[in-house]
Amino acid sequence: MRMHRKAPLPGAIDKQLEDFTSAHIAPSSSRVSPIHREITTCYAYMCPYAYGCTEKTRRPAQVLMRRCMRYKPEELRIRAGVSDYVLDLLAKRRTSGEDLSAQTTAILDDLRPDGPLRKTA
Repeated sequence: MRMHRKAPLPGAIDKQLEDFTSAHIAPSSSRVSPIHREITTCYAYMCPYAYGCTEKTRRPAQVLMRRCMRYKPEELRIRAGVSDYVLDLLAKRRTSGEDLSAQTTAILDDLRPDGPLRKTA
């Protein structure tokens, strides 16, 4: 008696492939040599995703693009916020006496009650 191999169910292979390709690999387990890894320079002070970023540093730094929130697929990104740079510019405008909306003032009262963190030009 001859055994026949069963054909896979429709869509089963597609699901396996999707599961495999959507899995994120930690940088330590990557087989791509460092010279071929795509990197970007991270300016966390100016980035709207920095509040939820695990890669940010106080100074500009090189980061793997696949770890940078800006380059992740839309469904994996956190919601963009307001960067520290923008908050500092708005805080500077408030200290110089310029008119700001009630919403902007409320945000600044919450996040920058003592003015800018850095000196801005």
